[in-house]
Amino acid sequence: MTGTDEGTVTYAIRDRIGVVTISRPGRLNALSRKMLEELRSIIDGIESWEKVRVLVIRGDGGEALAAGADLKLLASFKSSDAREVSLYAQKILSGIESAPIPVISAVDGFALGGGLEICLACDLILASTEAKLGLPETNLGIIPGWGGSIRLPRRVGIGRAKEMIFSGRTVEAQEAYEMGLVDAVFPRESFEVEVMSYAASLVRKSPASLALAKSTVLRGMDASLEAGLALEREAFAYCFSLPDAREGITAFLEKRPPRFEED
Repeated sequence: MTGTDEGTVTYAIRDRIGVVTISRPGRLNALSRKMLEELRSIIDGIESWEKVRVLVIRGDGGEALAAGADLKLLASFKSSDAREVSLYAQKILSGIESAPIPVISAVDGFALGGGLEICLACDLILASTEAKLGLPETNLGIIPGWGGSIRLPRRVGIGRAKEMIFSGRTVEAQEAYEMGLVDAVFPRESFEVEVMSYAASLVRKSPASLALAKSTVLRGMDASLEAGLALEREAFAYCFSLPDAREGITAFLEKRPPRFEED
């Protein structure tokens, strides 16, 4: 395949919100190797985006965020190919997970296989009422390979994760919300507006405290309770060495919106 058949991943900035758009018309945004390379390039640049406070990952066309990896590509794989692509994709998704800003996935339509694995690497998953999410790999004689079997249990619990992965079934928006897979569900007709409004609400927060909160939660997940509390204690103390803490507390006492320092 050449040209637009391979799809594209683009990036734009809207009012300090970075928007990543996955686009492969007619293929439910199925991810080609070229698209993975473009996503990697975007994610690798996050730390240099001084004017971006929140990142939104969305799909083009209103039918899917992404319907997984390109099956025509997978059909020719040997074990060594699968291992190489798995490692490549896992590194990209780990970059999303560790990004120094909040990352939101916006699911309107399908998020299957690698599409859902991208969502699971994000901090928040927002869905339209028409969202459908799943890890259907066992239907193909394989398993999730981009982090789904590791991150899904951490989000919904081991029992629900096993049931979803073993059955390979697709869950709709309301069930996904009830099990904790998605964080909010919005009507399809207002979905994009709701997502951008949610992202804008995070733009108004202290970027330093958001970065510290994200880092503390992620690092604390695999720590013992005692070690996790120590991580939190040090991050909490560090906040008070930064101007945002003084501004936020002063603004609250003065009954005005905070004006956090611009990057």
